[in-house]
Amino acid sequence: RSRFSEHWRCSPPSTLKRVHLPPLAMAAPSEITTRRWVLAKRPGGAFVPEEHARMETETVALASVKEVEKDMELDAPASMAVAKADDVIVKVECLAIDAFLRTMFDEGAFHTTLPVGAVLPAIGYGTVVWAASGAKFKAGDRVSGMLAAGTYVRVGGANLQKKISLPRQEERACLGVLGVPGITAYVGINEVARRPKKGETVVVSAAAGTTGSLAAQLAKMSGARVVGIAGGAVKTKYLLEELGLDGAIDYKDEGKTLDEQLKEQCPQGVDFFYDNVGGKTLDAVLNHINMYGRVVICGAISQYNTGGLYTGGVQGPTNYLKLAEKSATMQGFAMFNHGAGCAKALLYLNYYYYTSKLKLKEDVSSGIESFPDALTAMFAGSYIGRKIIDLSEADAKPSS
Repeated sequence: RSRFSEHWRCSPPSTLKRVHLPPLAMAAPSEITTRRWVLAKRPGGAFVPEEHARMETETVALASVKEVEKDMELDAPASMAVAKADDVIVKVECLAIDAFLRTMFDEGAFHTTLPVGAVLPAIGYGTVVWAASGAKFKAGDRVSGMLAAGTYVRVGGANLQKKISLPRQEERACLGVLGVPGITAYVGINEVARRPKKGETVVVSAAAGTTGSLAAQLAKMSGARVVGIAGGAVKTKYLLEELGLDGAIDYKDEGKTLDEQLKEQCPQGVDFFYDNVGGKTLDAVLNHINMYGRVVICGAISQYNTGGLYTGGVQGPTNYLKLAEKSATMQGFAMFNHGAGCAKALLYLNYYYYTSKLKLKEDVSSGIESFPDALTAMFAGSYIGRKIIDLSEADAKPSS
């Protein structure tokens, strides 16, 4: 069972936002052809699409799909010709790019290790076209949750939730503000440590990314002074002018070090640090932590694409003794371990989204061919906000 399955929900967005209507229901095809990206080889370092991913094509007659026991190991983990008793085949409509996906390519991964030959995972939504006898969904159901990088994919039903389509609903809201990123941002700011308050200084790393940008906005709602860390002048401008943060730090600035910029932007020190990056960024902020400060570890994107995440290759904080000197705390979290916090998050996030108090910029690419390059672009910091892969009707056309 996916760690996300219990907390995946889609809820109504702001009535002021552009609306994407769900596709009209149609009869399930008798035969489908999928194009999918599979893991060809485990990366020993950075993920390189040409080396570590491979595009496959498969045509399957749905009436001939063979069902096997739920616990049986499949010889071909990507194939749709054989399915477990609770599996469904989904026509994928939309996928999102997340940093944790890269960690699943490594042995011993926290979010489960992806077998070589399996389809690259991704959160998204689509429509069921075939369901096994023991599945909780049926053909025609629209579902969201942990899917995979293909035009049609076979996935376990336990990893999915029924996708709710309400009047004036923004289709992609469940991939952003009202999905895992929004819930993670809310829990990290409000539920893990003593929440920020007026008069305090909050720093958020990767503040122009999906979760970081939402966390920064939620911190602003607490009345605190918020400073975002991002890479490049375009992103720092976005933090200041679009998100309305009080300060912005460019870690790519060649004229000033991260430490120098922290001194300028946080002259009174840092009371609360929401960290998505780890490594040198975490070390630099620890040098400026205040008495009784709080460090909340959401992730460490600087370490995910190194190949050493589960083999002792992570760059840990060398300035951790600042925590003792300042009687500060550092605590990590995974949002699915905060059940009550997730429920509360959905209530607040719906309100904020309805009233347009939260912004999330999207960078959209079309077609399944763009998936692996979009993943590498995230680690290069090539876009702002949420990276979306839109699979059009033409991209998932049935064979018959």
